[in-house]
Amino acid sequence: MITAFLLVNATRQSLATVGPRLATCPGVVEVYTTTGDVDFIAKVALSDLEALAELVQDHLARIDGVVATRTHLAMRRYNPEEISAAYDLGID
Repeated sequence: MITAFLLVNATRQSLATVGPRLATCPGVVEVYTTTGDVDFIAKVALSDLEALAELVQDHLARIDGVVATRTHLAMRRYNPEEISAAYDLGID
């Protein structure tokens, strides 16, 4: 299983429709609107890189109003509860 973050820019006219459309794409688990130079950040969880390529090339490319995407693969995950549990066990 891989996790990735998709940074998506959209036209001004499509801001109200792109987010909900992103949320229906396969593998997308969360979509956020953001401030700054990116309009949306979508968190995805997929089986492999081929599924990620299909999502970006076949699904995102077909959403009207999407003008640019950037994909960032997650490498490590840090969860506050897991870190706290490790310290409780004496793991340094």
